[in-house]
Amino acid sequence: LKDKSDCTLDGFCEMVARTADRFGIDHFGIGSDLCQDQPDSIVEWMRTGRWTKDIDYGEGSASNPGFPPMPGWFRDNRDFGNLETGLRATGMDDADVAKIMGGNWYRFFAENFGPAG
Repeated sequence: LKDKSDCTLDGFCEMVARTADRFGIDHFGIGSDLCQDQPDSIVEWMRTGRWTKDIDYGEGSASNPGFPPMPGWFRDNRDFGNLETGLRATGMDDADVAKIMGGNWYRFFAENFGPAG
């Protein structure tokens, strides 16, 4: 992502629109891995899991290993509306915005998870 935590809402939403053009609007959505109000020990645990021998600092570094700052336009869950507005500003219609904002996840879940048997 261009400019990492300093990205603009427009830049983020343009990246989402390019991803939709490349892979199809039905194949991705906003992730559910938002970490809020967590201590830096949580990000350390995520970066040093069993799947790696090396620490992946993501946006950080050995000298600055904690969570990166959230962009001003997305401080917490209350700012999801900014994403919807930004996606519409890229030219997406309401149906495509709804898919990205959760519809694709609900469809995937319904098609792939359910009672055993």
